Amino acid sequence: MMRHRLDDHPNKRPRAPRRAVGAGVAAAMALLGCMPGADQTGGPPPAAGLDAFRSGFYTFASPSTSCGMCHASVQVPFFASPDVQAAYTAAKALVDFANPTNSLFIVYTRNNHCGVATVCGPSSGSPAIVQQDLVKWANAETSPGSGGSPPLTALAYLTASMAIPPLSTLPTLTAGKTAVLRFALSNLKPGVAPLAKAILELEIVAPNPTEYRFTNPKIGGSTAVVQLTGLHVLVKPSAVAGPGSEDPNQGDTWDAISASIPVSTLPNPLPTTPLSMTPLDTRAIAVGAYSSTGDLNDTITVGFDVLQ
Repeated sequence: MMRHRLDDHPNKRPRAPRRAVGAGVAAAMALLGCMPGADQTGGPPPAAGLDAFRSGFYTFASPSTSCGMCHASVQVPFFASPDVQAAYTAAKALVDFANPTNSLFIVYTRNNHCGVATVCGPSSGSPAIVQQDLVKWANAETSPGSGGSPPLTALAYLTASMAIPPLSTLPTLTAGKTAVLRFALSNLKPGVAPLAKAILELEIVAPNPTEYRFTNPKIGGSTAVVQLTGLHVLVKPSAVAGPGSEDPNQGDTWDAISASIPVSTLPNPLPTTPLSMTPLDTRAIAVGAYSSTGDLNDTITVGFDVLQ
């Protein structure tokens, strides 16, 4: 996955964490014993973990058009080795199974360290693929009976996915206005009867060329009081399957929301500006964009832990 060592490119830096791993990983191998998730136990891998690795991250990394161009046999660590068990052992040392989105692999996700933009460039689609692969692998490694931590859980409710406008078209942080994204909760899965005609609104701006900033989550049009717990903003490139994932840095600020959605009536027609109602939370969250160049369009899905 890399053609050059990191020290050949003094001007290249990894972005904040968010499928590609670089040559600098090799230098870090000596420190792995001090890293979260470093595997020092030895022994045969658990079947569930190996299967999840083989069907997910290894499927992405092993081809010669991907990480396998270097990390199959040329450049350590050999996490794309033709020997899948050897690849598993090399890769496992670089994954933090307690918090897979903080794994060293994701540090090199989209910094173009290998010089192949379609593999590790910021609009390659690789960040979301690898992040989801690592989360699934971590679930397998930490499931009951494996001796690890409790598995990561799926969200109880999900909206339909929506395209995010290109960053270049969004208001900036200093523009004095926001754009709005509105989700029809009639498409919520599973459905919640009082929210059948309600909408979820998020305000969005582009604080810089690589991030989205979301504020003022609101739900209007509920026909009964509904208790909401946990609001999760999931983003991914549109070409990647699934709902997406939370930004590991600041994207989980609304996870602990606990609020009552009041009964309300939506204006008709809806305004082009934000709804005039009290938001569920007044804090902002920043989410790294996958498609800052516009080559791919990002999508957003919102999940909830409890709606009752």
